[in-house]
Amino acid sequence: MIPPRLHASLDAASVAALAVAPAVLPMSPATGRALRLTALGLAAYSLFTRYDGRHAGGLNLNEHRVLDAAQGVAFCVAAAMQDSRALRTAMGGYGVLCLGAAALAAPLPAPGVALPSLALTGVKMDRVTEVAADLAYLRTGIVNVAFIGRPDAGDWVLIDAGLPGCAPAILRAAENRFGRPPVAILLTHAHFDHVGALQVLADHWDVPVYAHPLERPHLDGDASYPPAAPEVGGGTMATLSPLFPRGPVRLRARVRDLPADGTLPMLPGWGWLHTPGHTPGHVSFWKECTRVLVAGDAFTTTQQESLRDAVAQAPELHGPPAYFTSDWAAAEASVRKLAALEPDVVVAGHGPAGAGLRFRKALHELANGFARIGLPPASRYLGQPAEPARLS
Repeated sequence: MIPPRLHASLDAASVAALAVAPAVLPMSPATGRALRLTALGLAAYSLFTRYDGRHAGGLNLNEHRVLDAAQGVAFCVAAAMQDSRALRTAMGGYGVLCLGAAALAAPLPAPGVALPSLALTGVKMDRVTEVAADLAYLRTGIVNVAFIGRPDAGDWVLIDAGLPGCAPAILRAAENRFGRPPVAILLTHAHFDHVGALQVLADHWDVPVYAHPLERPHLDGDASYPPAAPEVGGGTMATLSPLFPRGPVRLRARVRDLPADGTLPMLPGWGWLHTPGHTPGHVSFWKECTRVLVAGDAFTTTQQESLRDAVAQAPELHGPPAYFTSDWAAAEASVRKLAALEPDVVVAGHGPAGAGLRFRKALHELANGFARIGLPPASRYLGQPAEPARLS
């Protein structure tokens, strides 16, 4: 972490640089005014920040980090719109500096468990990564969607629907692998990065969407998820998490409850397991006869709080994405439940697929040491879980 006194000094230097920039760099009057207003804004929220954490009132460093990160994103976007190379470089550099400061001021993440290459699996083919005869997944940015079903015959389903804008990639992959529409879309949960293309895909294929009843308020348009917890630390993803969408999607007419008995009639041999913690209605999908698991966000195989790791898919076993996890006691119980299954092949919502003895060993290590290596250093939900949305 950046020492508080150094953080305050960097903020003061940034205010001075923003105020002076319009006089030394070629820019339009509108851009100059915007930079001066940004300097005033930065000065204001810096003056109200409790850098040492010892004074009452004002902003804490977690809130300050979110503002730094938002400022960084804004400057990076604005830099791309500038005609002047010098101004583009200066604004882009300042944006990266803001994002870096926000990341460096964050607490360290939970340690997690290293995943050696022999704990991973998957063969790239036809746009997807195949991990079993009836299971493949497609990476859509920072999140995976899974395809359950044999390519050559029978029904198949899509698990989750990725980020907004990824529908064309999912449709191409599905057409290449199956050449026919799915019978349904099944959801592990309804966070924005798992339902981004849901409306487009459900309408295109004209299929029902199945989820746990506790996820229904977030799919019927009735309720938003609890606020994010950027204080979990770990990197830019966590810092920016208050800016991520929490609102519901509106699919009331298509949404169905998963069968109460845990079966999946459209997929013989497969079932679903309630694995709450990340969200109250989170589920995972399990095929007992082949010991294949689609874990969703019950745990991840990359450090999702770090933008660098989320993009690079650096293999490391962690609990659920910490910034959106609203019940840590339930999350730990769910990791233990899945470890007890002794899965042979695992596809998580974030990160590469895992398999074999080495992966099972890592999963048990995470489950047994969750308090030490799975919990974030801080979260508003560590001692007090968020209230689940009321069912209508």
